[in-house]
This record gives sequence, C-alpha cells and structure tokens, in this order.
Amino acid sequence: MKRTETLVLLCSALLVAGLYHEVVRWLFRAWLDDPYYSHGLLLLPAGAFLVWLKRKEIYRAEPEDWLFLPLCLLCFGFSLYLLGTVLHLPTLLAFSLLPVLAGFSLVFLGKRAKPLLFPVFLLATAIPFQAFEALEVPLQNLSASAVSAIFGVLGTPTSISGNCVTLAGNTYWIAPACSGLNRIMPLFALTAVVAYLLGSGRLLARISLLALVVPFALASNILRLFVTLLIGTWFGVEVAVGFAHDCSSVLFFLVALVLILAAAGVFKLKLRLNLRPL
Repeated sequence: MKRTETLVLLCSALLVAGLYHEVVRWLFRAWLDDPYYSHGLLLLPAGAFLVWLKRKEIYRAEPEDWLFLPLCLLCFGFSLYLLGTVLHLPTLLAFSLLPVLAGFSLVFLGKRAKPLLFPVFLLATAIPFQAFEALEVPLQNLSASAVSAIFGVLGTPTSISGNCVTLAGNTYWIAPACSGLNRIMPLFALTAVVAYLLGSGRLLARISLLALVVPFALASNILRLFVTLLIGTWFGVEVAVGFAHDCSSVLFFLVALVLILAAAGVFKLKLRLNLRPL
C-alpha cells in the first residue's frame, strides 16, 4: 500500500471513529442490556468467521476500482448520519454506520471487499428499533390464543383473558419475554447466515427462506409455550415455570433450526464452500 493510500486509510478510520464512537457505545449497551438484541455480541465473531471462510475471494480477486457504488453508499450513510443527528435518533445513527463501513471497504479494496459486505449489513438485525417492540402485546395475545386453541383441539378445556391462559385450574401469564418477539431478530440473523452459506446464485430461494423467519419464529414459540403448559399440567406449575421454562428456549431454537434447514432442503439450497488451502 502506498504512503498516500495509507494516509487516506488512517484519516478515514479516524473520521469513522470520531463520528461513531458514541454510537458504538450505545450499541454495546443495548446488546448487553436488551434481550431483544443481545445476539449482537455474537454477530461480531460470527462475522469474522464468515470473512475467514471467504478469505480466498479477498486474496485472489483481481484488483478493481469501484467508484460509483462506494460513493453512493458513503453519501447515503453520511446523509442518514446527519438526519439522525438532527432528529436525535440513535437508531438512525447506528443504521448509517453500515453503508459507511461498506463504502469505505469498497473504496480501499474494490471487488475484494465483497466478502465483507454481508457481515457488515448483518449487524442491521442487532440495531434496536423501538417501533418493532410495539408488536409485543399483539404477539402475547396471539400466542395465548394459539396455545389455547391447540389444547382445545386436544380436548382439554382452557380459557383465555388477554394474554393469560387458564388450564387445569392454573393461570399462566404469557409474559413479554414469552411473546416470541425477542427471538425473531436472532432467528432472522441465523437464517440470513444459513441463506448466505447455502446456494449459489439462487437469490429468490434465499429471499424466500428469509421470508419464512416470522412464521417459523411464531410456530416455534407457540410450540415452546404449549410444551411448557403441558409440563405444568403433568408435573406442576413450579416445574413448568422453573427448569422447563428455562430449557424451552433451547427447544425453540432447535425447532426453528430444523424448520429452516427443512425449508432450505425444499428450496434445494446446498452448502457450497471451498475450504481448500490458499
């Protein structure tokens, strides 16, 4: 790298650090404190691993200067930053970081930066978005109604009042954490990684797989609640809201992962990674 390029790279890094250090601190606080977005801490090593898997594309790609696309990304990113600053919206500031990072990557690496783009934009799934949390109560009510309907089909009488389900004399409150909302974004990130690693050129199939995230998340969460209430009926409420409730999160992701892989099989997506030495 020439001295001029090194100087420009250093100045760009200092610019991004100066503009976004408070935004990054805000993101890390959200990832540490907000269960909806705690998977953000896992996306950093996951992104590094994805770049490592695609490292041959960085080393072997022919140098190619891209100007129009990175300039568009940088203009868009800094415009979002200005808008977020004026409106005092940290969410908008955080989103603006993604096109800025992608734009600078393309400026300095050109075509070789392509493996970096997906890990960068994957971070969008871990940016707190308040409007998303407004779905919490409707999903609580939906989960309660769905679980009650399943027990009704099985011949077990239940009654519901809002987000509370009464079963066998015991009333279970479907808490906000049990609405399934806090699992949608982690599952979306997981599905995005699966779609990224599976298939080659099958864009429509991968988009279809991502479109199934919400129904998969809701179905898996309803199954988790059903199993928890069933355990409460058989072994007592203490067992249901204790050990069984804690283990049910593992059940959720196992069921969701099975559904994702099954859908990938239906879409005929296959793992295509070339891991031969450089």
